[in-house]
Amino acid sequence: MGKLLWCYLIVVLLTSCQQQDIKSNTMNDLSGFRSEFFKKALSSNIEEAPFGFNYSLRTIFFSKNVVSLFAELTVQDRLPHGKKQYEGKTFYKSGDQWRELHLGELFHTQDQKETLRKACENGLKNISLSYFSGNPPLRTTLAYDDIDTFVIDSHHLIIVFQPYSVGGRIDTPFTIKIPLTSIQSYGKESHSIFSLLAKTVESDLYISCWDSECGLS
Repeated sequence: MGKLLWCYLIVVLLTSCQQQDIKSNTMNDLSGFRSEFFKKALSSNIEEAPFGFNYSLRTIFFSKNVVSLFAELTVQDRLPHGKKQYEGKTFYKSGDQWRELHLGELFHTQDQKETLRKACENGLKNISLSYFSGNPPLRTTLAYDDIDTFVIDSHHLIIVFQPYSVGGRIDTPFTIKIPLTSIQSYGKESHSIFSLLAKTVESDLYISCWDSECGLS
Protein backbone atom coordinates (compact mmCIF):
# COMPACT_ATOMS: atom_id res chain seq x y z
CA MET A 1 0.00 0.00 0.00
CA GLY A 2 2.83 2.39 0.87
CA LYS A 3 4.64 1.71 -2.41
CA LEU A 4 1.44 2.33 -4.41
CA LEU A 5 0.83 5.65 -2.63
CA TRP A 6 4.43 6.72 -3.30
CA CYS A 7 4.09 5.88 -7.02
CA TYR A 8 0.85 7.82 -7.16
CA LEU A 9 2.47 10.90 -5.61
CA ILE A 10 5.31 10.74 -8.15
CA VAL A 11 2.80 10.58 -11.01
CA VAL A 12 0.87 13.56 -9.62
CA LEU A 13 4.05 15.63 -9.28
CA LEU A 14 5.22 14.80 -12.81
CA THR A 15 1.80 15.57 -14.23
CA SER A 16 1.48 18.91 -12.44
CA CYS A 17 4.97 20.01 -13.53
CA GLN A 18 4.23 19.15 -17.15
CA GLN A 19 0.88 20.94 -17.09
CA GLN A 20 2.50 24.07 -15.64
CA ASP A 21 4.97 24.12 -18.54
CA ILE A 22 2.16 23.78 -21.03
CA LYS A 23 -0.04 26.46 -19.48
CA SER A 24 2.78 28.99 -19.15
CA ASN A 25 3.34 29.08 -22.92
CA THR A 26 1.35 28.30 -26.03
CA MET A 27 2.43 26.95 -29.40
CA ASN A 28 1.13 30.17 -30.92
CA ASP A 29 4.15 31.95 -29.45
CA LEU A 30 7.13 29.98 -30.76
CA SER A 31 9.33 33.06 -30.53
CA GLY A 32 8.56 33.18 -26.80
CA PHE A 33 9.54 29.54 -26.41
CA ARG A 34 12.75 30.20 -28.32
CA SER A 35 13.65 33.29 -26.28
CA GLU A 36 13.11 31.36 -23.06
CA PHE A 37 15.29 28.55 -24.41
CA PHE A 38 18.14 30.97 -25.22
CA LYS A 39 17.97 32.52 -21.75
CA LYS A 40 18.14 29.15 -20.01
CA ALA A 41 20.93 27.87 -22.25
CA LEU A 42 23.07 30.99 -21.73
CA SER A 43 22.62 30.86 -17.96
CA SER A 44 23.28 27.13 -17.56
CA ASN A 45 26.39 25.20 -16.55
CA ILE A 46 28.41 22.80 -18.70
CA GLU A 47 27.01 19.74 -16.92
CA GLU A 48 23.50 20.74 -17.97
CA ALA A 49 24.34 20.60 -21.70
CA PRO A 50 23.74 19.63 -24.49
CA PHE A 51 20.72 21.75 -25.35
CA GLY A 52 18.13 21.28 -28.06
CA PHE A 53 15.08 23.02 -29.53
CA ASN A 54 13.05 21.22 -32.17
CA TYR A 55 9.70 22.05 -33.77
CA SER A 56 8.29 19.64 -36.34
CA LEU A 57 5.09 19.93 -38.34
CA ARG A 58 3.65 17.19 -40.53
CA THR A 59 0.58 16.56 -42.65
CA ILE A 60 -2.08 14.22 -41.29
CA PHE A 61 -4.77 14.98 -43.85
CA PHE A 62 -4.61 17.15 -46.94
CA SER A 63 -7.18 17.98 -49.60
CA LYS A 64 -8.48 21.09 -51.33
CA ASN A 65 -11.22 21.54 -48.70
CA VAL A 66 -9.86 20.00 -45.46
CA VAL A 67 -6.34 20.12 -43.99
CA SER A 68 -5.15 18.67 -40.69
CA LEU A 69 -1.62 19.16 -39.30
CA PHE A 70 0.24 17.78 -36.29
CA ALA A 71 3.10 19.59 -34.58
CA GLU A 72 5.56 18.55 -31.88
CA LEU A 73 7.75 20.88 -29.86
CA THR A 74 10.67 19.38 -27.92
CA VAL A 75 12.86 21.53 -25.70
CA GLN A 76 15.94 20.21 -23.91
CA ASP A 77 17.14 23.20 -21.92
CA ARG A 78 18.56 21.75 -18.73
CA LEU A 79 19.60 18.14 -18.27
CA PRO A 80 18.11 15.84 -17.18
CA HIS A 81 14.88 17.81 -17.66
CA GLY A 82 13.11 18.45 -20.93
CA LYS A 83 9.72 19.55 -22.19
CA LYS A 84 7.50 18.29 -24.96
CA GLN A 85 4.20 19.59 -26.26
CA TYR A 86 1.84 18.54 -29.04
CA GLU A 87 -0.39 20.65 -31.24
CA GLY A 88 -3.11 19.80 -33.73
CA LYS A 89 -4.55 22.22 -36.27
CA THR A 90 -7.44 21.37 -38.59
CA PHE A 91 -8.83 23.75 -41.21
CA TYR A 92 -11.81 23.51 -43.53
CA LYS A 93 -13.08 25.56 -46.44
CA SER A 94 -16.17 27.68 -45.83
CA GLY A 95 -17.01 29.46 -49.05
CA ASP A 96 -13.77 31.10 -50.15
CA GLN A 97 -12.34 31.26 -46.63
CA TRP A 98 -10.30 28.80 -44.58
CA ARG A 99 -11.58 28.34 -41.02
CA GLU A 100 -9.97 26.54 -38.10
CA LEU A 101 -12.02 23.68 -36.64
CA HIS A 102 -12.38 23.71 -32.85
CA LEU A 103 -13.49 20.75 -30.76
CA GLY A 104 -16.33 22.78 -29.28
CA GLU A 105 -17.89 23.06 -32.72
CA LEU A 106 -18.39 19.29 -32.77
CA PHE A 107 -19.18 18.80 -29.08
CA HIS A 108 -20.97 21.86 -27.76
CA THR A 109 -23.54 20.48 -25.29
CA GLN A 110 -22.70 18.96 -21.91
CA ASP A 111 -24.12 15.58 -22.97
CA GLN A 112 -21.94 15.55 -26.10
CA LYS A 113 -18.84 16.52 -24.14
CA GLU A 114 -19.54 13.83 -21.56
CA THR A 115 -19.95 11.20 -24.28
CA LEU A 116 -16.59 12.18 -25.77
CA ARG A 117 -14.94 12.23 -22.34
CA LYS A 118 -16.27 8.78 -21.50
CA ALA A 119 -15.19 7.35 -24.86
CA CYS A 120 -11.64 8.60 -24.30
CA GLU A 121 -11.60 7.40 -20.70
CA ASN A 122 -12.71 3.89 -21.69
CA GLY A 123 -10.16 3.82 -24.51
CA LEU A 124 -7.32 4.75 -22.15
CA LYS A 125 -8.22 1.84 -19.89
CA ASN A 126 -7.09 -0.47 -22.70
CA ILE A 127 -3.66 1.16 -23.14
CA SER A 128 -1.19 -0.61 -20.86
CA LEU A 129 0.99 2.38 -19.92
CA SER A 130 -1.82 4.83 -19.28
CA TYR A 131 -2.72 5.91 -15.74
CA PHE A 132 -6.18 4.38 -16.29
CA SER A 133 -4.99 0.80 -16.82
CA GLY A 134 -3.67 -1.58 -14.21
CA ASN A 135 -5.24 -3.00 -11.08
CA PRO A 136 -5.77 -0.69 -9.35
CA PRO A 137 -5.36 2.19 -11.83
CA LEU A 138 -3.60 5.40 -10.79
CA ARG A 139 -6.50 7.43 -12.20
CA THR A 140 -10.15 6.53 -12.66
CA THR A 141 -11.68 9.71 -14.06
CA LEU A 142 -10.52 11.64 -17.12
CA ALA A 143 -10.96 15.42 -16.96
CA TYR A 144 -12.55 16.98 -20.04
CA ASP A 145 -9.83 19.64 -19.95
CA ASP A 146 -7.31 16.91 -20.81
CA ILE A 147 -9.01 16.60 -24.21
CA ASP A 148 -7.60 19.68 -25.93
CA THR A 149 -5.56 18.48 -28.92
CA PHE A 150 -6.84 16.67 -32.00
CA VAL A 151 -6.31 15.97 -35.69
CA ILE A 152 -8.36 14.12 -38.27
CA ASP A 153 -7.55 11.57 -40.93
CA SER A 154 -9.84 10.18 -43.61
CA HIS A 155 -12.03 8.23 -41.17
CA HIS A 156 -11.21 9.29 -37.60
CA LEU A 157 -11.09 12.07 -35.10
CA ILE A 158 -7.76 11.47 -33.31
CA ILE A 159 -7.50 12.82 -29.77
CA VAL A 160 -3.87 13.47 -28.80
CA PHE A 161 -3.02 13.80 -25.12
CA GLN A 162 -0.23 16.03 -23.85
CA PRO A 163 2.83 14.33 -22.27
CA TYR A 164 2.23 12.96 -18.75
CA SER A 165 -1.42 14.01 -18.72
CA VAL A 166 -2.80 10.46 -19.04
CA GLY A 167 0.28 8.23 -18.94
CA GLY A 168 4.05 8.06 -19.15
CA ARG A 169 7.16 6.08 -20.07
CA ILE A 170 6.71 6.36 -23.85
CA ASP A 171 8.12 8.84 -26.37
CA THR A 172 5.05 8.93 -28.58
CA PRO A 173 1.74 10.54 -27.60
CA PHE A 174 -1.19 8.66 -26.12
CA THR A 175 -4.03 8.80 -28.64
CA ILE A 176 -7.63 7.73 -28.97
CA LYS A 177 -9.11 7.25 -32.44
CA ILE A 178 -12.84 7.83 -32.76
CA PRO A 179 -14.60 6.95 -36.04
CA LEU A 180 -16.14 9.99 -37.68
CA THR A 181 -19.34 8.02 -38.13
CA SER A 182 -19.62 7.73 -34.33
CA ILE A 183 -19.19 11.47 -33.91
CA GLN A 184 -22.09 12.11 -36.25
CA SER A 185 -24.30 10.03 -33.96
CA TYR A 186 -23.47 11.90 -30.72
CA GLY A 187 -21.80 15.11 -31.83
CA LYS A 188 -22.96 18.01 -33.95
CA GLU A 189 -23.83 16.00 -37.04
CA SER A 190 -24.81 19.10 -39.03
CA HIS A 191 -21.30 20.59 -39.14
CA SER A 192 -20.08 21.12 -42.69
CA ILE A 193 -16.80 19.29 -41.98
CA PHE A 194 -18.63 15.96 -42.32
CA SER A 195 -20.02 16.61 -45.78
CA LEU A 196 -16.68 18.03 -46.92
CA LEU A 197 -14.83 14.93 -45.70
CA ALA A 198 -17.38 12.56 -47.21
CA LYS A 199 -17.07 14.21 -50.63
CA THR A 200 -13.28 14.30 -50.36
CA VAL A 201 -12.95 10.63 -49.41
CA GLU A 202 -15.34 9.64 -52.19
CA SER A 203 -13.24 11.59 -54.71
CA ASP A 204 -9.99 9.84 -53.65
CA LEU A 205 -8.16 13.17 -54.06
CA TYR A 206 -6.56 13.43 -50.64
CA ILE A 207 -3.56 12.45 -48.52
CA SER A 208 -4.11 10.72 -45.18
CA CYS A 209 -1.17 9.53 -43.10
CA TRP A 210 -1.44 9.28 -39.34
CA ASP A 211 -0.41 5.63 -39.12
CA SER A 212 1.60 5.35 -42.35
CA GLU A 213 3.79 7.27 -44.75
CA CYS A 214 2.00 9.97 -46.67
CA GLY A 215 0.79 9.09 -50.10
CA LEU A 216 -2.15 9.77 -52.36
CA SER A 217 -5.16 7.73 -51.38
